[in-house]
Amino acid sequence: GHTYNTTYSGPIGSVISPHFRGMENFKHLSFASSLCGNCTETCPVKINIHNLLVYNRRDSVKNGMAPKYERWGFYWWKKGMLNRKLLNMSNQKLKQSVFQYLFKNSWGNRRALPDFPSRSFNQQWRSGNKA
Repeated sequence: GHTYNTTYSGPIGSVISPHFRGMENFKHLSFASSLCGNCTETCPVKINIHNLLVYNRRDSVKNGMAPKYERWGFYWWKKGMLNRKLLNMSNQKLKQSVFQYLFKNSWGNRRALPDFPSRSFNQQWRSGNKA
């Protein structure tokens, strides 16, 4: 646990440390997981750890602990994903640039940002599902 400046280490520490030491200062532990479920699978007492991490994430966002630029970025991302015309309107390079700009600090510092394909899903579908 010394790596995270808390007594409890590992997945269970990521769940309980934010509650013992303050969500604001330790919420990052709940976001460090890929949520693959292996922690729950290997837990000897079958604690549903990956769901508890999701609840911690939800609570930190609900309590306004997410940065404003991240909230706006996901707001516009959701708008675009729910509106097919808006999604198809822009080119892939523009989408890539906007995504990288909006999430460079919140996502990019911790892991590689995904690359957008050269053609949209609709373009690929119309051409016979060829990538």
